[in-house]
Amino acid sequence: MALLDVLVCQKWWGERVVVASGVAAVLARQEGWLEVNTRHPTCSAWARWRGVRDWDGLELAGRHPGWAAACPGIRGTATNHFMGDGWWAWCIPLKGGDMSVGVVFDERRVAWPEEGGVGERLKAFLMGHPAAAELLEEASWKEGDVHWRRHLAYVSRVMAGDGFVLIGDAAGFIDPFYSPGMDWLSFTTFSGVELVLQGLAGGDAGVMAAAHSERFVRSYWRWFEAVYEDKYAYMGDYELMRLGFVLDLGLYYLGVVSQPFRRGDCALLEPVFSTPPSVPVFRLMRAYNRRLARMADARRARGVFGRRNTGERFLFRGYTLEASSVRPVVGALLRWGWLELTEGWRSWWGGGRQAPTR
Repeated sequence: MALLDVLVCQKWWGERVVVASGVAAVLARQEGWLEVNTRHPTCSAWARWRGVRDWDGLELAGRHPGWAAACPGIRGTATNHFMGDGWWAWCIPLKGGDMSVGVVFDERRVAWPEEGGVGERLKAFLMGHPAAAELLEEASWKEGDVHWRRHLAYVSRVMAGDGFVLIGDAAGFIDPFYSPGMDWLSFTTFSGVELVLQGLAGGDAGVMAAAHSERFVRSYWRWFEAVYEDKYAYMGDYELMRLGFVLDLGLYYLGVVSQPFRRGDCALLEPVFSTPPSVPVFRLMRAYNRRLARMADARRARGVFGRRNTGERFLFRGYTLEASSVRPVVGALLRWGWLELTEGWRSWWGGGRQAPTR
């Protein structure tokens, strides 16, 4: 689905614009508002692939019968992921049998191949992962549909002004992991519409736009710190990433997904972590994310990073909006506490911290 670069609203104090220019971030770049998030130096390479082996096919099942029998569902129609130290990859089925396969990595932690075109580098990198190598061994990328992007994370310091409002990726982008862009698009669009309606009703454009910008810029940085800052430090360690995943997803369902169902559309006027009641949850998430990253660095320093990766499998039922979904979150918080007591103490006072290496 394509969005118009600029939508013109003829009756909002005259001719005004809603900017939906995506990652081009036309207005933010033009006006010098765009700020690259240097605390999160991520890059991505992706392509359309042909000849990717079938996740559910007899060939892979014959080679790995235990793996094939472990999942009663169909893997091939889902979005699947690979993960390694400082990176993750997606594998998404496309119409016609092709696959979208791509990688996102922290450039401080990953040594990206230096020779060949983007497609060659992408395949060479993924062939280092055993599961990805099985799928891509005979696959080829489609020339003309290979992409590369640096500096994925950015934000506009101004989100709205007298006569304009930025929505979606035109206003900022954090990371594709967990696909937060869909939530960001929902919040910015819904609040942008409300801003237009208030303007049509005679509201003070300057005051409303300033409040809108302040609220969304605060949301962006809190969202980043709570979920994504140094997240790639513990990607690749099954034990730590599993713990972070259960907490991230559970708190997302309890605190974000549930609100429109319980309170209606008005919940979409309150971007993530922008309200006082959300501050304790923001601090909790920022705390465990930072601690998991520090423990990952301490594990690297001791040579035990990824110590339990082999032979592990985590089949999770998922979350709902029922009260029972609190239980996995509580259990994960208790496991975090146990990890702190058994090994986290090594990095409580700075010990075990390791600078990112490529």
